[in-house]
Amino acid sequence: MKQLLVPITLLLSATMHGQLAPDTNAPLYDHLLEVNAQWTDHTPARPATPVRFAQEKDRIAQHLHLVREHLATHAPAGLSAAQATERAALLEVLGTYADAGRFPQNHVLPYRNPIFIDPQGTACAVGQLMIASGHRTLAERIDAELETGYLAEILADARFQAPVSTWATDHGFTADELAWIQPAYPPVIPWVTLGGGTNNTVNEVLTLPDGDLLVVGTFTYAGGVACQGAARWNGSGYTAMGTLPDGVVTCAVVHEGVIHVGGSFNNGSIDLLHWTGTAWEGETVFASKWAEVTALHSHNGQLYAAGSESGFAGVDHGVKVKQSGNWSPLPGVLNGPIHALEFHEDFLIAGGEFTGAFLSTQNEIMHVARYMNAGWHQVADGLDGTVHDLMVHDGALYATGMMVAMTGPYFGLASIVADQGTWAPLMPNIMNYISTSPVDAPSVAYAMLVHGGRIYIVGDFHINTPMTYGRGVMAYNGAPDDVEPLCDFMGYGNSIALLGSDQLVVGGASEVLENIISTDLTSAIAEGPPTRTVAIHPNPAKDMVSITLPGTLPAGTRARLFDATGRAIAVRVERQAEQLRMDVSTLAPGAYTVEVYGEGIRATGRLVKR
Repeated sequence: MKQLLVPITLLLSATMHGQLAPDTNAPLYDHLLEVNAQWTDHTPARPATPVRFAQEKDRIAQHLHLVREHLATHAPAGLSAAQATERAALLEVLGTYADAGRFPQNHVLPYRNPIFIDPQGTACAVGQLMIASGHRTLAERIDAELETGYLAEILADARFQAPVSTWATDHGFTADELAWIQPAYPPVIPWVTLGGGTNNTVNEVLTLPDGDLLVVGTFTYAGGVACQGAARWNGSGYTAMGTLPDGVVTCAVVHEGVIHVGGSFNNGSIDLLHWTGTAWEGETVFASKWAEVTALHSHNGQLYAAGSESGFAGVDHGVKVKQSGNWSPLPGVLNGPIHALEFHEDFLIAGGEFTGAFLSTQNEIMHVARYMNAGWHQVADGLDGTVHDLMVHDGALYATGMMVAMTGPYFGLASIVADQGTWAPLMPNIMNYISTSPVDAPSVAYAMLVHGGRIYIVGDFHINTPMTYGRGVMAYNGAPDDVEPLCDFMGYGNSIALLGSDQLVVGGASEVLENIISTDLTSAIAEGPPTRTVAIHPNPAKDMVSITLPGTLPAGTRARLFDATGRAIAVRVERQAEQLRMDVSTLAPGAYTVEVYGEGIRATGRLVKR
């Protein structure tokens, strides 16, 4: 067998996750292609047989077993006795590895991709073969330099072409065989199109009291079911919900058990719809030349609607409340559209494009207003850009909206509690990770929700952290600038909802992903070994940080740092009494993972460098 220098067709991964969930009943061949696109050159037995897998790890294991079975009976020509022996031994290792079901976790990229060795030390299939054959150093070198590389990329690198080729040849494998073995791992949060998706934009997704999901937009099909702009998802399929009148949907809410959808319909003649159980009935809240409802909110048995009334003198933007079956306006008119309503500390809060009261130059009301004393008043020091969503969490009021435009950065995400006089910026260095361009400007967040201490945000934005990219969906992890991309939606997200306790759903405009996607926040390939909590102070940090563990710090305990790609970053670490001191002064701004390790110890923590 000649020295392995065989070129492989480089399979470029799309900047997206796989689209076939493991528990989807689909042909075996489709599931295998999801794990490794090299299956395009191979056909398994009974490829059309419908199968489903309980977990992603089961699907990966099946892929490895099928590849192993083929390789065990189809050896390359010209193997020496020594090569054949090594090959057979490693194929047994591959089978044992597949049975164990412990595969690397992809914490690095928001789409399916190889991970050579993850921060917990779990190696990929090819990496495990190297380690089992006594070449751990080679595997760790590859991980340090090309952790997310496909085998073709590894062999194309001058640093690894010779050693990897030699190792493969000595153990009886070809380049194409190793490329076929190498799985691509989904992100720890894998996204899939929900039920086949829709054929056009989704404007709103809303969780209903019975656990179903309302989906409204401009589509005429949902999951293959004909519908006119409105559908209900029950966990397994879509059903049509009547016909929405022509127009634009801007918001939706459930009030006293009834679904309401706001917008502007039938050429501005009606602006609010409610579902009777069999059809949509319309009414006009902001009666005018062009009526439009821009936000809805249900609170303490009352329904609030924000909207606009158009007349010859201009457009009035205000809020009305439904009382005893009639809509009554709240005194005070703002000079720009209202996009969000919320209650905080028993006061109605509005967020939007406004900067003051209509036809008034006296009082500045920058994008967020509190209704009190029969009028609108700026909340604290206001915000510097349009607000698109408001939310209350743990007693604090959160606002999101304008992020970055060609004119510069805006607030992105901010919070305030009742006794503060200023908004706390939660994305103070937003230009470090949110980008814009003349084509895609501006970058804007449209909606958010909180779950498990994280704030999930959707909108029209591109987010870049070190070596990691996403679009349309991101997470804020609780500390200023501690953000991460969650997927490449290949379009913009309009709305986000939580189904049950852990299923996120995002609706928007993405032709590739069919406009609506979901993920189970509990899903992962396999759990790593138990970890201890590591405390990092200060965090975010500029120069030095202190790292401590609960209790004493055993002798020989060390720490290392990983960037967002999982690569180890060289930093100076020294021990001082019961803590480790790490110098992060030379790091680029962004999020990092700190790992503390030693005999019987592994602890990880998240660090944000300012």
